[in-house]
Amino acid sequence: MVWFAQNGFFRIYRFITRKQQFLCKGVQKQMENNERKNEIEIDLVPILKAIWSKLWLIVLVGVLVAAMAFAATKIFIKPTYRCGFTAYVNNQHSSESLSNQDISAGKQLVDTYVTVIRSNKILTAAAESVGLDIPIATLKKTVTASVQGETEVIAVNVEHRDPQTAYILANAIANTAPAYMSDIVEGSSMKIIDYPVYSDKRYKPSYIMYSLLGFLLGAVLIIIKVIVNTLTDDKVKNLQEIEERFSLPILGVIPDVLQAADEKGKGYYAYGYGYGGRSSSKSKDKGKQGEK
Repeated sequence: MVWFAQNGFFRIYRFITRKQQFLCKGVQKQMENNERKNEIEIDLVPILKAIWSKLWLIVLVGVLVAAMAFAATKIFIKPTYRCGFTAYVNNQHSSESLSNQDISAGKQLVDTYVTVIRSNKILTAAAESVGLDIPIATLKKTVTASVQGETEVIAVNVEHRDPQTAYILANAIANTAPAYMSDIVEGSSMKIIDYPVYSDKRYKPSYIMYSLLGFLLGAVLIIIKVIVNTLTDDKVKNLQEIEERFSLPILGVIPDVLQAADEKGKGYYAYGYGYGGRSSSKSKDKGKQGEK
């Protein structure tokens, strides 16, 4: 009988112990989940307030970096000038009227014309006709051609650091290409629509674009720094922050006695903490004057 009683109590004790362990583990997991949620959740209000409070610094650094980008662009990047012309190409060489079939064939071959006009043969002949000694690799980088929409019109542009050279080379290509085009592409013709016009207006680089990029770079760096400082700052700055962070009510506040004494300069706190300092020194001065 005693053995059954002891065995029963032992089983009950084991059941209660396991239940307690299970409950403890559940509470611990719940606390860990809450901590993870708190760690993952980021309050955007303090971050936005911090960014707004440092707005003057963000603008100032952005302007400084923009000025540096503008100066660096103007000093280290040489300007490039552009000059070009437009031409109409088709697959009808004679002066007869064009049919719809000729127009359709011309649209299909316009990509071929763009490639042919940048061929070594045409570019070398154009450069030699005006006495320019430019390597073919440089010519291919300098000259670009593109199709204007869904038409048979192509635009040829020459980019060079010297506006006069760009103008001369563009004119040379415009005068040389039509004759070579009809020989290379059988049954085709090329007519110049707009001849090159000399311009000393800078094409690249864009000072405005580089300045804007510099401003954005400086502003973004300061914003990142402000966000990092806000997220890593664990100091409590006011009572409201304590209630929001820990969800606990404020029972009371202990005043800073020394600060109150320095601010007021009189009163109970000032008297209590100034008795041994300022008051005693004054009494000593009065005593010395009485002895005299």
